[in-house]
Amino acid sequence: MKPKVSLTTGKNRSTNIENALNLIKNDINIDDKNDVFIKVNFVDVRNQICATHVEAVRPLLKFIRERYDGKIRIGESHIFTDIPEAFKNYGYLDTCKEFDAEIVDLKHDEWEMIRIFDAEFQPFEIHYSKTMLDCDYLISITPPKAHDAVLVSMGIKNVVMGGPSHIYDDKVKVHQGPGVMNLNLYLMAIKRLPDLTIIDGFIGMEGDGPLWGQAVDWKIALASCDAVAADSLVADMMGFPPESVGYLYYLAKKGYGVGEISQMDILGANPDDLRRTFKPHSRYEDQKRWYDERVTTYLGI
Repeated sequence: MKPKVSLTTGKNRSTNIENALNLIKNDINIDDKNDVFIKVNFVDVRNQICATHVEAVRPLLKFIRERYDGKIRIGESHIFTDIPEAFKNYGYLDTCKEFDAEIVDLKHDEWEMIRIFDAEFQPFEIHYSKTMLDCDYLISITPPKAHDAVLVSMGIKNVVMGGPSHIYDDKVKVHQGPGVMNLNLYLMAIKRLPDLTIIDGFIGMEGDGPLWGQAVDWKIALASCDAVAADSLVADMMGFPPESVGYLYYLAKKGYGVGEISQMDILGANPDDLRRTFKPHSRYEDQKRWYDERVTTYLGI
């Protein structure tokens, strides 16, 4: 069966998210869950265009609370700042209180060890968030952005790069050049892919993302319970074919989701009507050289 991916567009960010969720509501099964975790994206704690907007999260929380009365946690980590400050800066506090959502600073989490690789293809271990690994239902909600290391950052990367510990400097250690970094993202992703991915493309980022890029007025939203499909469709609509994005290529090839647009059941708007060629990062040419025979041999591709 083809995975459902909803795509909506309009002049109101919250309405776009609400409509995208409603189109796939029968796929979102949280009836038997006890611990829902929402991973937002705060690369910076004050620059709104690189961060998940509260008006994207509010309709998500409303959608969940209409179906579920258990624990909701919402979190992120930042190397320099305690994350509650970011939630305050971005106007989340009243919304979290309204929907009884607990703010979690993943920098101060408990850890599980995950094996990844260095640039010489030698394995080593990093500390990874137990909150995201152990929660009953994991949701990723983020804007789409061009990226400085792996071409694009969307739902999967939002989750996996929220996992490595800042305390042990493990987030930095994931970056081992384009070839191995895409493998490392894959290895972290298969430990815990999002159960629900929401891309808030009301404003995207092109150029030198994920922090210093330029805003793109796009006015779309997308949702899917297939994380690979969600990210692949958005990447394609941004002008980055999913097979050109290393970690998406590996996940699709190994059967962790659908990367072929033709194999998706796209609900709502027509992607061809909403394509927008995003300017890539200034290091785009280097990032494209992610293919590494050591990786494909290791993965059996």
